[in-house]
Amino acid sequence: MIHRAIYPIVLFLHLVIVAGAQPIVNHFMALQPDISRGRAFKSITENSEVLIRGIKPIPHKTEKLFNAHGLIVKQIVYNSAGGRTGETSWEYTSFGKLMRKHYRFFANLSGWNEEEVVVDWDSLTNLPTKVDVFKNGKKSQWAAILLDTLGRIESAKVFGPTGAHTFTEKFIYIEPSNMVKVMVYRANGVYTSSWSYPIDPKKGFTFESVSCSYYPNGDVMLEKLSGASKGDQGYYYEYEYDSQGNWVEKRTYQVNLGRNDRIKKKTLEHKLVRSIQYY
Repeated sequence: MIHRAIYPIVLFLHLVIVAGAQPIVNHFMALQPDISRGRAFKSITENSEVLIRGIKPIPHKTEKLFNAHGLIVKQIVYNSAGGRTGETSWEYTSFGKLMRKHYRFFANLSGWNEEEVVVDWDSLTNLPTKVDVFKNGKKSQWAAILLDTLGRIESAKVFGPTGAHTFTEKFIYIEPSNMVKVMVYRANGVYTSSWSYPIDPKKGFTFESVSCSYYPNGDVMLEKLSGASKGDQGYYYEYEYDSQGNWVEKRTYQVNLGRNDRIKKKTLEHKLVRSIQYY
């Protein structure tokens, strides 16, 4: 079975628009679940190839392991030669929130590096109270989480390794779009960047600048800039699914749009194949 869908240019736009260091809340806000339409995932092996004309395809492989609740607990990334380039493990609270993340990655100049993130949660509110980040065994920064009168995260006050206040990350909730914007300011109040995350990570969200068309199963069919007209470009997917309703192959095309979003030209740019095991 083949459906057509889209490679998420939302992430691309996000990276382009909000250049700057990631906020400390990114460690628990950016953890997006892999949601199964059938039985719970046990493991997923992803083989990825970037297919751009004139450039030799570079394959990459990622292995993911999940617990019985569907939460990812381990990920290993391999380069085109089959060598490990990164390993990540996650631990969760009894209510499914990130409690500890350990990330080990290889850098050409410095060799293997390690980063560990520890998040403290209030068991009554199920909201975070503190985040500690350690790099190669030394605390690099930490943050105190403040709540608003509605019981939501209002801001994170970030401190450096010496205890000096370095940044403040303020939350703005846009509930109709299932979006929370995190505005990052230096300690002196100067704005530096903004980041966007879903309020409910199990539901999708889009930027106002991006327009999407969907298939009946909820997968995105076409993604383009809002207000795009004839001659503009967008992204378009073809999916293949297994018996559980989860995709096992995803092909990404850059397309030229005609009138009424008619696809005039497709250029394959990326292919991702998944091997899935279930509980």
